Amino acid sequence: MTDRPVVLGLDTATPATVAAAVAPGARSATRIEVPAAGERPGHTRLLLGLAEDALTAVGAGWGDVGRIVVGLGPGTFTGIRVGVATARALALAHGAGLVGIATPAALAEAAGGPGAPFEGRPVLVVQDARRRELFLTWFPDGVAGGAAVVPWTVPHDGLAAALADLGTPPAVAVGDGALAFRDVLTGAGVEVPEDPASHAVDGAALIRAAAASPVGAPGDVRPLYVRDADAVPTAERR
Repeated sequence: MTDRPVVLGLDTATPATVAAAVAPGARSATRIEVPAAGERPGHTRLLLGLAEDALTAVGAGWGDVGRIVVGLGPGTFTGIRVGVATARALALAHGAGLVGIATPAALAEAAGGPGAPFEGRPVLVVQDARRRELFLTWFPDGVAGGAAVVPWTVPHDGLAAALADLGTPPAVAVGDGALAFRDVLTGAGVEVPEDPASHAVDGAALIRAAAASPVGAPGDVRPLYVRDADAVPTAERR
């Protein structure tokens, strides 16, 4: 144990703004704010406050943070940038180590990690990618086996074909896209948990999923966009 043993987790890749703190003695706190229907995410306004609240809940402050874990996406471009930029700034300001991890790993950890309902079984993370597409991330050997491939996109009407191509049937699918396409998934024999909380990023699960990941320099922790942005600067198009 170091003299700065607290781990802080941050994720803004999805519409939810998520922060969590884990301290020695199994003390942990997760804070999440989900925008109401029709509202825009409040990542910039909410993230630091949620992080401070989580730290306070475990009896810690910024000076106790030795490691920061940030979700890298995929998700919304603006959301991912807010989370990664904030995590980089906090790591530099407080001298903490920084770890980046794919956001779907947190969803998979909560569903198939140790003690989870689908422990060790194949997990498919399905996220709404907008543009009538879905982000898929496949954990065929459970969370312990890691993701066999990086996240990829499929059109809405291509989900059934993507399931058929996986080879090993998923035991469970989680994520906001899994909720939206429950009928397609359950029709293929994939379980989709009823509890909406199973489909939101859990900050403590994000931290657990990154437990074995090495610390990187803040500048080396980069967003996982998967695809190009809708708007591309004129100079880049040229």
